[in-house]
Amino acid sequence: MRWLRRVGIALATVLVVLLALAGLVLLWDRIAPVHVAAPPPALTVDAAGVATQVEHWPAATPSGKPPLVLVPGFAESTYVFSRVAPLLAADRDVYAYDVRGYGFTAHVPPYSLDADTDQLAGVIVALGLRRPVVVGHSLGAAIALSLALRDPAAVAGVVAANGDGTPYFGGDRTSTGGGGLRVVLTLPPVGPAVVTAVVRSRGIVRQIVAAQCGPGCPTDDAAIDRWRAPFLTPGGVTALLAIAREPLIGLTDDQERAVRTPTAVLSSGDDASFDHTAALATADRLHTSLVAELPGARHLALLGEPDRFAAALVPLLDRLG
Repeated sequence: MRWLRRVGIALATVLVVLLALAGLVLLWDRIAPVHVAAPPPALTVDAAGVATQVEHWPAATPSGKPPLVLVPGFAESTYVFSRVAPLLAADRDVYAYDVRGYGFTAHVPPYSLDADTDQLAGVIVALGLRRPVVVGHSLGAAIALSLALRDPAAVAGVVAANGDGTPYFGGDRTSTGGGGLRVVLTLPPVGPAVVTAVVRSRGIVRQIVAAQCGPGCPTDDAAIDRWRAPFLTPGGVTALLAIAREPLIGLTDDQERAVRTPTAVLSSGDDASFDHTAALATADRLHTSLVAELPGARHLALLGEPDRFAAALVPLLDRLG
């Protein structure tokens, strides 16, 4: 009993210290907030009731090809497409938008696949696009494929890039992972304090980006601030944590098998979250033979190696179109 009492006292002490530190971090952030120079607001459209930021790269040489709509993934903004989009816009219009809760789009729940799909459909309508090809990066692939499943006539094709469009991990095709532990870790005040401390630090964000992006990725202060800026705006951290507490969005394997819109899959060889084996399995579910791989590239190859990424993506787009 004496041993248990000592363990209980130790745990209680750790908890009190942890809560106190979290409170100090949040108080520090309120007293001395970090301000970074964000790019000027891009086009804002009403997408299914969500004020949505959209970036547009007009075609350098219009060719009549279907326009592209680019969907970023978890914790990403349109910035992730900033280096590859101009290359893709050589002969077609290219658009990218911030998914609800991320970037500079309004923080409007619910943060669910249905709501995200509504927003994508709303973006297409608001921009007056006719059957674009949608490229979803990472978690954005789920949103793109969800619209293709819901309304096949809305899109000409979908590319799943660096993501399989499902909430599953590895060989377990029944569990989305995280669960209760993810909810506990994101609750206040510890969750907000940890994320706030991370986004306030250029050094930590630089390490995260470099690990996912590779040696070709911009990691100067201005580039890192492009990553940090959305989360340093009012409500940015709160929205990120609210999304993280929700189950991961994605289609089931059977739902992917029901997609009949033309699709393609693009992976990176050194992407731990979506390698070539996972890409082939995704292509099999989607009934497509259009699969490309970037050997040696990482998850954010579209930002770190835009030339290679575009060179692999364009042939897939042409065959879809």
